Amino acid sequence: MYEYFKNLIDKSACQSIGACSTHPTMSALYDIFLSQLREISFYLVKLKEFGITNKEIMAKSIESLSIFLINTSFNHQKYLSLIVELNELKNQIKEKYLLYCAQKDFPCEIINTNVQIDKKTTISELINAAQNKQKNLDKIKQRLFELITIFAKLSAIDVIKIKKFDPTFDKFDFEILRFFALTNGYSIRNEKIVRRIKEFSKINLEIKEKLYSTLEQQYGKKQNATILTSPVKGHCILVSGDDLNELEELLKTLEGLELKEQINVYTHGPLILAHFYPYFKNNKFLKGHYGSNNAQYDFSVFPGSILITQNFVQKIDNLYKGEIFSNKIISYERVFDIKNNDYKPIIEASLSQSGFLSNQDKKEIKVNYEIDDIKNILSDFCDNEIAIVTSKIDDSGFLDEYDNKKIIYFNCPLENDLLIETIRTLEQKQVKISVFNSQCTIENLNTILFLLSKELNLYSVDCTSILINPHIIESLNEDFGVKTI
Repeated sequence: MYEYFKNLIDKSACQSIGACSTHPTMSALYDIFLSQLREISFYLVKLKEFGITNKEIMAKSIESLSIFLINTSFNHQKYLSLIVELNELKNQIKEKYLLYCAQKDFPCEIINTNVQIDKKTTISELINAAQNKQKNLDKIKQRLFELITIFAKLSAIDVIKIKKFDPTFDKFDFEILRFFALTNGYSIRNEKIVRRIKEFSKINLEIKEKLYSTLEQQYGKKQNATILTSPVKGHCILVSGDDLNELEELLKTLEGLELKEQINVYTHGPLILAHFYPYFKNNKFLKGHYGSNNAQYDFSVFPGSILITQNFVQKIDNLYKGEIFSNKIISYERVFDIKNNDYKPIIEASLSQSGFLSNQDKKEIKVNYEIDDIKNILSDFCDNEIAIVTSKIDDSGFLDEYDNKKIIYFNCPLENDLLIETIRTLEQKQVKISVFNSQCTIENLNTILFLLSKELNLYSVDCTSILINPHIIESLNEDFGVKTI
């Protein structure tokens, strides 16, 4: 019934959900990229200890940390330019730190790196440098560092979404970078790292709540939704990823034009979330949700133009059809860059293509998203124990019962705000809580991470190594007691 939801659970759909093994070239570049950010974070933390803050470099570091590069066809030259820019920022902040130490006659802590980077550096040189860079980490510390890295990146993504609406927002920038800087600490005891991860889990929860309140202020309080999943006749644009702001800007551009022909906009993948907000539900151009979340297939058969938003993380190496546009910091090869947030070329490309030639049989999905429904259920709840199952795939109600035990089901894979409210209410009632995470996606991994500080029984489905890094799963199992089912 829910083709989009079903595909998320298909472990064989590696290229669809974009978490496959990476190409060696990309892996090497990514290692150098992260090493620059690690060093920047280290020196920012050291300067902060002296009462010195550089908000501009922190903001750039958060933006860079938020980049996810899954696709192997990304623009290597743009990536190289970003690495060079980060290296310059690293040298700038390092020199400031050394100067202050000299002025105050303090002993300085320095990260020694053998990687030399400047504007003349080539991709091949970076790859060789990455391959020659050896770190002697014990197994436990290695998996903890990888967990920190993904956790910091997911938090940075949420902060960048908030900054779309409030560019001056910087409350969590330093906390994220200080957390990420732990990956420089090869001598830190593993027990301390585990404790710091749990502490950061509380900060991550604050970030999420700030994001949800920001989106609600911008687009209204989320509601139950009936979403059209069958295309209708006419020119069309597909928007994929999870950036609501970019979808809003595209719709505003359409509203400001005098179009002779109708253009219908469809969401794809995680952007199904838009249909729960009143702002988008009431927009005349947003028609429905399209596809099965298999980007390579969906993009190849979609008869219009396609917009890839900032945090799109799927692989689209092989099958292209039509014209694809992107506003990503690091875009893909063979994809048109959006310049100065001008979305008109996407609209022009849509009008130049055939679009859907006829209406298809009408299909809809219904998803419960009223937080008041959850509050009403929980207000009368008096059991001592409950299980919460995320991402159940059907359109039944929230509450069920099995073997005389109450179960709360969420039937959408993007329900973390509902989950937060539910757990907070149940904690006040001193209920024993078990949370079952039923899918293997980046967002569901994020769900587990922000719950690590809670006194809960956490369970997750068995994710294959091509979907989620096995070191991360191992760390969740061994270091934090998350059980695999």
